[in-house]
Amino acid sequence: MAREGRRFGGPMALENLTIARVCLHEVYPRADDGSVVPPTYSANLLALNPIAMAAFRSRVLAAFKSAGHCMEMSIRDFGPGHAVSLGADIIGTADSDFIARSRAFADGLATAQASRRIPGGLVVVFDGTVGQPATPFFAVMKAELHDGFMKTGNLQATFVNSLFLSPGTKLYKIGIFISDGAHPRPALPAGWRPIVYDSQMTASRREAAATYFHSTFLGLDIPDDNAQRVRQFFERSKEFIRTAPVDQETKVDLYNGLYTYLKVDQSPTIQVQQFAATYLPDGLGQNYLAFMQQAHFPLGAIAKDLTEVAGSLRLRRLRFANRLTLSGPPEAFDQVEFETVPRDGGPPWTRITIRGPMESQD
Repeated sequence: MAREGRRFGGPMALENLTIARVCLHEVYPRADDGSVVPPTYSANLLALNPIAMAAFRSRVLAAFKSAGHCMEMSIRDFGPGHAVSLGADIIGTADSDFIARSRAFADGLATAQASRRIPGGLVVVFDGTVGQPATPFFAVMKAELHDGFMKTGNLQATFVNSLFLSPGTKLYKIGIFISDGAHPRPALPAGWRPIVYDSQMTASRREAAATYFHSTFLGLDIPDDNAQRVRQFFERSKEFIRTAPVDQETKVDLYNGLYTYLKVDQSPTIQVQQFAATYLPDGLGQNYLAFMQQAHFPLGAIAKDLTEVAGSLRLRRLRFANRLTLSGPPEAFDQVEFETVPRDGGPPWTRITIRGPMESQD
């Protein structure tokens, strides 16, 4: 079975990180006909002086201190030829074997980049130890190339288009696999702990991570936990309401129901069918169930962990024309009524009735 993933609530510090070997290869976007362009392989390890190695190490450490952009994942694919198996095989090998075997990662990434829109870049394969006591790891990075200026003598500059790992751009993704230190080799997959850094991923939008990198290439899955599922329920339900074939007043009521179900309802679980039966009209409820099934959202009960939606539930905002916004805690919207007022020759108006006096104004 795949090792169960775990979501980090704080920075993922790689304590006592040492980097032993680094090897670069280059991959390219797909050709015009959609075929894979063969990678360019390095014949040697990357030679870095102490200052350069310190800078490379600092980039890796900085990435995994970004709690919102890194996540421990679960290993799905671990048979021969898959990333974790390839990496496990190169640890402890001679340098020549490390170089030769690391080429398989370039081949794998070139194949995984199925869209021509995905840019090429450098595949950086490296190994070393981490933790106390030190345990081996291997890691694969995709670093996209970008351009910039380099200062030369006499305060002149030259333009280059082959920069990578600049700290300001963060155009890279890293998958690191940390072993449990078992000898002679940790079991697959249970003996390996995979953590991914991806600048596109955030704590509230984990699915924004590049699927081709962590899933297709590395064979990893985003861990399935209750906080993630509740956030998906919230986002998918909002999407359904936003596109539902009902008037704006009904949509306001549906949004009110969604916020109430998550924030006010004291049930310890959420369930698609329960929400539909309680807050949606019958015809719309059936459409909602079909919509959630099409989105592959589970219909069973899910523990109500609001960790990832707490911020969104604190304040609700309704935006109108002329840059007007009505905001307040979701439960207060039970005291607000909305009515669409048709107008000949122009967009409709919205009549808002608040059951309560105005207390102050800024």
